[in-house]
Amino acid sequence: MTYSHTQYFEDASIASILADVARAHRILELEGHGDMSMGHLSFRDPFGRGLWLKRGNLALSEVDADDFILISFDGDVLEGTGLRHLEWPLHAEIMRARPDVNFVGHSHAHYSTILGASEETLKPYNNHGVWFAYEGVPRFTETSHIITTVPLGVAAAKTLGAAQAILLANHGVAFVGSTVAEVTLTGIFLEKAARFQVDLKASGFAPIEPDPEETKEKFDRIYPAKAQYNFWTFFNRRLERVESAFGLGISPIALPPGI
Repeated sequence: MTYSHTQYFEDASIASILADVARAHRILELEGHGDMSMGHLSFRDPFGRGLWLKRGNLALSEVDADDFILISFDGDVLEGTGLRHLEWPLHAEIMRARPDVNFVGHSHAHYSTILGASEETLKPYNNHGVWFAYEGVPRFTETSHIITTVPLGVAAAKTLGAAQAILLANHGVAFVGSTVAEVTLTGIFLEKAARFQVDLKASGFAPIEPDPEETKEKFDRIYPAKAQYNFWTFFNRRLERVESAFGLGISPIALPPGI
């Protein structure tokens, strides 16, 4: 089956959007964000009731379109069945603080978490790091614990500010987007940029930091909406090849050539 982006940009069909959010979970698993059954994405309900959050006890690779519950911004379950993730306040408070954000993701991506457990600042050393040229990636240091209370959610949202991602010290990351494509690419590019930076520092080579203004122009040049959509569909094609070979819910540690 070839991925076809159908209704998301044309209407407010919740089912259509959640199908894409489910695919985003599975793509993120393939791109290094999986950690057992931890990690989750959410979608702002278009009718103002709250947010749709992946239900608990599922790996990112196992999420399908009906694996979401609707919760209010106060955490009350309004629709759906299944476990509500403890870290719902992280999603709810970011959405409260950022009307431009329709999607929030949280994971324990390995290299991003390494960066968050240090005093390193993510730099635009490669094209993936350029994605964060305008606002950077702040670090939330108020706690290394999971974000399970409203005050911690409020504090994390304040640290995030206008940025697209945040490092949660000794914990993981959170990332946002106005579209499902944007939140997915933000999560993927954050991990790729972090891996590149960790590898660069480990090499012992002296890093060269690009000019900030040139980096912003580079972002504008290489990441317009058309390119973002192209990258989103690329990752969907890759997901289809993997799931055709292994089935939904399987995330091989090393993919065979051509996958």
